[in-house]
Amino acid sequence: MRKKGFLVGLISLLAIGGVLAGCGNSSASDKGATKTYKYGTVTIPAKDGSICNAPNYIAYEKGFFKKNGIKAKLVANPRDISDLEAGFASGKYDAQNGDFQYLPAIQNGAQIKAVGGIHQGCIKLLVPKNSSIKSVKDLKGKTIGIPAQGSTPQYVTSIALQHAGLNPKTDVTWKVYGTDLLAKAAEKGQVDAIGTVDSYAYQAQKQDGFKTIIDNNNYSGNSKMAAMGMKKNGSCCYLYISSKLIKENPAKAKAIVKSYKEAAQWINKNPKQTAKIELNKGYVSKTKFINVKNVTKILQDEHFNLNLKKGKSDLAYYIQQLKEAGYLKKDTNNKQLLKQAYWYPNLK
Repeated sequence: MRKKGFLVGLISLLAIGGVLAGCGNSSASDKGATKTYKYGTVTIPAKDGSICNAPNYIAYEKGFFKKNGIKAKLVANPRDISDLEAGFASGKYDAQNGDFQYLPAIQNGAQIKAVGGIHQGCIKLLVPKNSSIKSVKDLKGKTIGIPAQGSTPQYVTSIALQHAGLNPKTDVTWKVYGTDLLAKAAEKGQVDAIGTVDSYAYQAQKQDGFKTIIDNNNYSGNSKMAAMGMKKNGSCCYLYISSKLIKENPAKAKAIVKSYKEAAQWINKNPKQTAKIELNKGYVSKTKFINVKNVTKILQDEHFNLNLKKGKSDLAYYIQQLKEAGYLKKDTNNKQLLKQAYWYPNLK
């Protein structure tokens, strides 16, 4: 009830803000517009150390935002999805390269829409090298470390659990740790398995010998992973744009989409240069194993390409999967939620 009251109040404030902006004869979504940046500024919660956030970094560093009339500001990505939700609703954030983890939030009123699948999987469920866990079924009764409740590692693991006949809500225990602490928690026996994202997953595999139980990058159509619900050639991450921005300034929203599309194409053609930018600019932390060679390989495996049509069908798939896993309402109308969650702009 408290959350509902907050959302009602927030909607009222946004409505008042819209009236005031109209009285001033200017749109908040065009704030900071100049001759060079015709669409003004955007704020993107992008910085979290993830390799797969490359489209944010490349669109910024290689000038694709600027080319399309946008002055972008990259800021830290809050770990709590409720903070992201509030940021998009208030207009604090405009766009983000994110996962399908936002579907439950969108169903509950989060003001964001997915716009195109942007790359293949980057999420893994790992166990320590000496673990007795050999399959998803072995996770029954175990404790799984994740970076946040409602995070994509939790959802990816939950999809695999329900495909193995286990209940993600009752057959395992979820425990939250900072992303950089997950591997240590498993090594200390505080958790039995960890769900995480590259580069942290790759580091744990190469440095500490962690074994992969689930990998949601199923570009090749591996039958074992498909049996866990990992979609062949399925988009893991999507471009998300503020619903408020799409409604108020669709031209600016389309300029953002174009920037990400061009960035994704550049990454796919230039994975090594992308790796160098991520590491040299400090977007991804360098280690013995997180180096140019290995980051390049990870980027190649993720097959970047912002695809509007395929992104929509992939998101429809994950709506059904999260519904079956119990993270969406039992009476969810899949087509209605997809319409609510997805924007298909005409970029011509």
